[in-house]
Amino acid sequence: MLERLKQLSIGYIISYVYKFYTIRLEKSVANGAKPKHIGIILDGNRRWAKWRGYPPTYGHRVGYNKAKEVLDWCWELKIPTVTVYALSLDNIRRRSKEEVENLISLVDMAVTELMNDRRIMERGVKVKVIGRRSVLPKELLQKVEKLEQTTANNKNFNLFLAVGYSGRAEIIDAIKKITEEVQAGKIEIAQIDETLFSKYLYTAGVEDPDLILRTGGESRLSDFLPWQAIYSEFVFIDVPWPEFRKIDFLRAIRTYQLKERRFGS
Repeated sequence: MLERLKQLSIGYIISYVYKFYTIRLEKSVANGAKPKHIGIILDGNRRWAKWRGYPPTYGHRVGYNKAKEVLDWCWELKIPTVTVYALSLDNIRRRSKEEVENLISLVDMAVTELMNDRRIMERGVKVKVIGRRSVLPKELLQKVEKLEQTTANNKNFNLFLAVGYSGRAEIIDAIKKITEEVQAGKIEIAQIDETLFSKYLYTAGVEDPDLILRTGGESRLSDFLPWQAIYSEFVFIDVPWPEFRKIDFLRAIRTYQLKERRFGS
């Protein structure tokens, strides 16, 4: 009994300290310059599930719920643009049929929930799905198009969901579009520069990410926004995505705020 009380007391103290530190961080972050565009690589769902004896599908479901929570944190801080690396083109090609079907079903759920969540319109969130749409089921693609049309005039926030996404594929797609317009006489070769090229990317019209955040302990981009991320600050976090806490998020923002940003070598 005494040992149990001791454990409860320690747990209470840790919880209090965590809450107090989170409040202090929130105040500190609120007073600093915040990123205008955050890219999030939500890695570690499968490993987290495996460590606990669960199938990968369970890890992805828990990760999906965490993504909704993190988006709320971003909007609370009024971060204008968030790009979430939800499902890579490489994973669609390499993962098992069962796992891919589960991931696609979660994307379907996300699109449906975003469509039905009145806060999306109240907050003025414009939603766009970026990636190779040809890999998406027809019914899901129809839902995506309806969501994009419904939110097209929202101007407060941008939410990019990278689904069937590959940075290399994005660059190739941009090259193909520019080539077609050159052949049609709409663009002169001499006009092609970085500014024009950026207009043909999936994320055209918004600023490049100034912060890329990745969970799961890996320190690489994994084909995520390679063109756009050349001047991004990177924060790599050891915890898997399902265990990502608000204090981890705030620390990442604080790390960004403390950096002296340099554009160039």
